[in-house]
Amino acid sequence: MKTKILIGAGILLTVFILFLIVIGGGSSVDKVVTEEELKTTISNVTCVVNDEEDDIVYQLPYLTNDTQFDGEIQSKSYNKIIVNQEVDINFLGLAFMVKPADNTTLNFKLTKNGEELKTTTLTLESDEIGNVDLLLENAVNFSASDELAIEISQSGNVKFVFDTMIFFFDEV
Repeated sequence: MKTKILIGAGILLTVFILFLIVIGGGSSVDKVVTEEELKTTISNVTCVVNDEEDDIVYQLPYLTNDTQFDGEIQSKSYNKIIVNQEVDINFLGLAFMVKPADNTTLNFKLTKNGEELKTTTLTLESDEIGNVDLLLENAVNFSASDELAIEISQSGNVKFVFDTMIFFFDEV
């Protein structure tokens, strides 16, 4: 009986590993931006909270390091996150994590010069971590003068923190 269970577990493990290889092989690693490319492409991220507070500027190492929610990023009720790029890019989107201080529904809208490109909505409980995926089907060209932003809306005024940003570019 033990032998049958071990054989079954081995088969399941093999199928899982093959599944991971197929998934990993099916995605293009060329689309994920390396740290070196990111340093020369994006200078920082400006966050708009509200009219009463000053904008907050975060340097990319705080948002792209391996430490999640390390305290460098403030918990605020952000209205807009502006990605400040230095050069022209073919943008495929970005993904990041959020964690609210209270139960909320957050609406995220990826925009180019105020024009909507992609939206997503997350309903999260207090301190629950959610993934925001704003990935585009086709690359969109952004010149250095274009505004690449994420507009955020919610029904209340709940503070949240975001972290671990991953950017996807297409080759120029």
